[in-house]
Amino acid sequence: MRKEELIQKIDALGKAFFTLLEVRKLFPHDKHVKVHVKRIMDAGLILPITKGVYTFASHPVDLEHVVTQLYYPSYISFESVLSKYGIMNQGQNILTLATIRHSKRMNLMNIECEYRQLKKDYFFGFQLLDGVYLADPEKAFIDLFYLIALGKRKMDYSEWNLDGLKNKKMQQYLKKYPIHFRDRVNHLLQS
Repeated sequence: MRKEELIQKIDALGKAFFTLLEVRKLFPHDKHVKVHVKRIMDAGLILPITKGVYTFASHPVDLEHVVTQLYYPSYISFESVLSKYGIMNQGQNILTLATIRHSKRMNLMNIECEYRQLKKDYFFGFQLLDGVYLADPEKAFIDLFYLIALGKRKMDYSEWNLDGLKNKKMQQYLKKYPIHFRDRVNHLLQS
């Protein structure tokens, strides 16, 4: 197989990233697809995102556009969103996401990504913004506080800036949670 043919067929998929499995489907009779993909990667034409997932070096993707698609369904939440909106000023060196699937950690393009499982009933409060599923700041706050309440996170929230959170939206979201959890969140918001 010629390198140009391989690249042309992959590019015709029209995707920001592609998997080895997708390339194998494009060339079902070629038993050496993995070798061909490795050669174009070694030539610097494609970049690995994670094992078996690649992007073109000529137009690499933004990690936030990939993370919610690789482990679907998921949305960026928790510390990542709270930092983005200036609610917490603690530095983040991992990307945190909510999912209804099992909790999982992945290293994508040398960035640690942590997917935390939420109950299906709590999987809401996010939007698709510029191709990225992103929690509203109020929902990211609730998601993170939910993990804290379960003992799955420890956090010093004394320096958080909660002024930007919309109380009406927060109360709407909290209606879906048990009363004892709502009371804890409201106590924190009032202090």
